[in-house]
Amino acid sequence: MAASDSVKTIFFQMHIRNQHFVANDSTYYFAWIKNDFGKAIFTLPTLFILMSLDLYSIFVGGINITLIDPTQDCYQNANFSGREQIIFETLINFTRLHVNHTCSVNYCPTVCLRHFAFNDANFGKNIKVNCCQKDTLNPQVNITSCLTNREKPSFHVPWSMELILILSLCLAGIVFNNIVNWFLGSVQRYRKIESTPVYILNIRQSEVSHFYLTDDDIDDPIIHLIHAIKYSLFAMIITVIGIQCYCMGRFPVIYIIYPKMDPSFYPTALKKGWIIAAAFNVICILLIILADVKLYRCAKYHTGQHLLYYDISQRRRCISQNDFRQSYFLVKCYLHDIINDLKSLHLIQFILDLAAFGMILTSFIFGSVGFVRWWIFIMDGLTFRFRTALLLDLQICGYFKYLNIILSIVFTFVAFIYSFLTIAGSMLIIIFIFRVILTTSAFIFTFASHFNFIIIMAIPFMHYIIQIIDTYIRNDDIIPKRIIDLQQSLDQDIDQILQADQGNLDIYITVSYDGTINVDLPEMLQENHIRLSIQCYIQCLQYQPNHHMTDGISTLTIKYYRLPNKAVHVQLFRCIIGCSNCPFRQQAQPVLDCIQQHLQDNDIDHFKSRLTSVYYTVEDGPGGSCIAIPDQLYQYLRYHSPQISLTIGRILFNITLIAGFFTVFILTAMLDYRAETFASLNSAIANTPVVYVAAVLSLRHLKLAQVKDEEIDNILLTSMIQYRRGYRLFYTKGISFQPIVQLLRMTFLNVTHLQYNNHSQRKSDANDTNNETDSLLGNRNYMIN
Repeated sequence: MAASDSVKTIFFQMHIRNQHFVANDSTYYFAWIKNDFGKAIFTLPTLFILMSLDLYSIFVGGINITLIDPTQDCYQNANFSGREQIIFETLINFTRLHVNHTCSVNYCPTVCLRHFAFNDANFGKNIKVNCCQKDTLNPQVNITSCLTNREKPSFHVPWSMELILILSLCLAGIVFNNIVNWFLGSVQRYRKIESTPVYILNIRQSEVSHFYLTDDDIDDPIIHLIHAIKYSLFAMIITVIGIQCYCMGRFPVIYIIYPKMDPSFYPTALKKGWIIAAAFNVICILLIILADVKLYRCAKYHTGQHLLYYDISQRRRCISQNDFRQSYFLVKCYLHDIINDLKSLHLIQFILDLAAFGMILTSFIFGSVGFVRWWIFIMDGLTFRFRTALLLDLQICGYFKYLNIILSIVFTFVAFIYSFLTIAGSMLIIIFIFRVILTTSAFIFTFASHFNFIIIMAIPFMHYIIQIIDTYIRNDDIIPKRIIDLQQSLDQDIDQILQADQGNLDIYITVSYDGTINVDLPEMLQENHIRLSIQCYIQCLQYQPNHHMTDGISTLTIKYYRLPNKAVHVQLFRCIIGCSNCPFRQQAQPVLDCIQQHLQDNDIDHFKSRLTSVYYTVEDGPGGSCIAIPDQLYQYLRYHSPQISLTIGRILFNITLIAGFFTVFILTAMLDYRAETFASLNSAIANTPVVYVAAVLSLRHLKLAQVKDEEIDNILLTSMIQYRRGYRLFYTKGISFQPIVQLLRMTFLNVTHLQYNNHSQRKSDANDTNNETDSLLGNRNYMIN
């Protein structure tokens, strides 16, 4: 029947006069199938095919057949049943079904016809399949039986799909609640102390009580407008993807890869639904942005007039985290209220509680009471903004009262539908993902013998993915704890640096493309006149031959010595291009004199007063007093510091690369996927060492190393010391550079200047420097003695 025993179904692509054999509202496909489990493959519901990622394609083949009508009019004038009979008879002759005597009845190949209808998503209950039956006593095939013999899919397939849907609903509710709780926990960690945004480190999930929806940023009202645009875009994307997931579950026949359906049969009702949903989303987004633009203008006006705008700055709405036990308690309370309403004969209250109980109970069964809570919470926030910004002023005209009632109803309806689409879209996406995972796993488990090699190959890749995720979770837990534990060590190291008799002062410098010089100074040099003198020195040095700065962050190092008579001596240790004996150090002398005078005039207490706070105490944090650090510093330590940081983007990038390697392996293996060795367990086990070594070598550079606690402490402490001393470029710029600007500087800067070739001058300068250093060391030894 086929080149390999793995093929159970061969679809016939039927063409008559360059036209595909189709009916009015669906597509009909003939196939040559094996009777072992070929019928089970051929009668799989299209929803199951789609949710299993078309894995059934490994059992499916295809062949194109062009039929010629010698009478020119016979097929054209026949009705649809007559056309089916003509095609059946033609395919029976083509497959020689009537002369095949080498197989038993139960395993003989046969010809079938399937009607792929758009209402096929009803768990496969509307599948229409006709197959020809062969009688062992009579080799001739009865064409009439081919048209009347209706095959039905196995009953357990629809049952399994219904069970998968129920499980997906429950799992999606749990995951949705976890995502909401994670969001509340992350938002709850942010505070603002003395206009400094901070991130709370030691919040336990059990202590996170409420998420407050408020408008505290009245000093910068444009933030509200930016948030509105971001939310609108996010809601629109979620709604579009959610509707697409719904369409894939409702009309799966459109999205299956094989056999590919004619796109002209896309349901008209579905197109209209997309247009209506798109139009409604556009209207809602325009209303949201219009409301926030008006609130922004009002807030900006009142801020400019130094007035309070209570309508948008004093409202606080809160929502607590979702917990399954609390949901159970909520259902119990509703039951208690309903019983009390019946006892007290409060009919209206009974109806309201009963309706709410039905909504809550449905959400509770599927583990997602948070769905209803967030739906109402977002709806309330949108309605409030609509009413605040867009209702008419009754002081202008009293007749606006009735118009405001109508507008309020419209705003509530719009917020109701829009928030529902946003939350429902999120749920639909999660449900679709779980349905795909469960259906694919069930299909692979059912036909495990045909996926042995793929399963063996997937093990090392799954191991790396799990390891990456575990590393991210571990970093998310350990970094805040290590930062808290380093508080005492940070204070000790800072005191040791400030009290040292000698040390280096690093000055970080960047020069932009237009020549602007930015200087990043430590706490001991935080003075404007020092900054100006350094900028003048850098500007002068830029015109010296072969001393242009690299584009990015350059370092100027000053070495200082505290002498016994409370004097301080400083010298240039390294210039901005790394010269330890810079030929242009005379130009740095004004900078050295300025720094030396500043260090002599100020004591350690003055320098301590210039230190930047790293740790903050949040008195009104969840669960009482909490420890926090500046948000910018935390973001750098958590997501951008070397070796220990790990972001969601990095996780997704590594997983994508791993999936790419796995896809390459699979596609290469597919060259031989129809061979017996591909499905053989013995062959798969024999190839396991080769697959494992290949996977390990391919993914070695993607492995995330587990950094020891001591190394984590050193990395964190280094960055926190820099922040406390006043440095900012390390977490605001990182290793930023402009290669194009650097190439231009290397090529064209100072090319007309002569090189510095005065050897005697350099030798004299070097001798002066050595004598100066020896003198300092002598004073140093004298002081120790």
